[in-house]
Amino acid sequence: MKRWLLTIALLALTLPVFAGGVEWLTSARTALEKAQAEDKIVLLDFTGSDWCIWCQRLKAEIFDTPEFAAFAKVNLVMVEVDFPSHKKLSPDQQAANDKLAEKYHISGYPTLILLDRWGKQVGKAGYVHGGPNPFIQLLEKVPGIRHVDVAAKTPAAAPATNTAPPVPPPPQYGNLTLNGISGAPGQRLALINNQTFAAGESAKVKVRDARVEVTCKQILENSVVVVFNGKETELKLKSASTSKLN
Repeated sequence: MKRWLLTIALLALTLPVFAGGVEWLTSARTALEKAQAEDKIVLLDFTGSDWCIWCQRLKAEIFDTPEFAAFAKVNLVMVEVDFPSHKKLSPDQQAANDKLAEKYHISGYPTLILLDRWGKQVGKAGYVHGGPNPFIQLLEKVPGIRHVDVAAKTPAAAPATNTAPPVPPPPQYGNLTLNGISGAPGQRLALINNQTFAAGESAKVKVRDARVEVTCKQILENSVVVVFNGKETELKLKSASTSKLN
């Protein structure tokens, strides 16, 4: 029985998932083996799939389009390295994702790491405005990427209609808010307003119409300790700061 359960767990780590016509793996090792066999580039997508708005926009506006699917089919082996807040990953998958984030020094989401078929990093990117074409043009600068005439490989677009909902504006923040914590103990990352922090890092965080210098001193299981405006404050997960900016 234990051997059978272990087999099922290992299969869950390596079986591909198809979304928007793109094959997604969750194992970097399997992806490299596939890239070597097919002479392709590996794209590691470090994402917070159920809380990071820019990760969700990257997926909807680029990864799920037929243009990108045609490009990826020729050039890429795609790997999702997910750090969700609500969805539960298996312990083995979480450990594998944490190890990749540490190896490539990931400090924010989405971050895209490109590897050649031998595992050498050949590029790095993030969210790109404008849909699949600007993103594809960026990737075509990476050594080993082949040009694909995506317009010839995808059907003509239907006339534009007004049925699609408008894209929501970026969120506005009135106070410091802890939106999520991911990673294993000792390697945790915290999303405060629009900025991702590791313990000890300082960065400018958008608050109202300004950007405020914030230092993340400590990341706990359900809260973080930060310093801003010379004051030390604990932010609880998914709740506003107990101290407001003056």
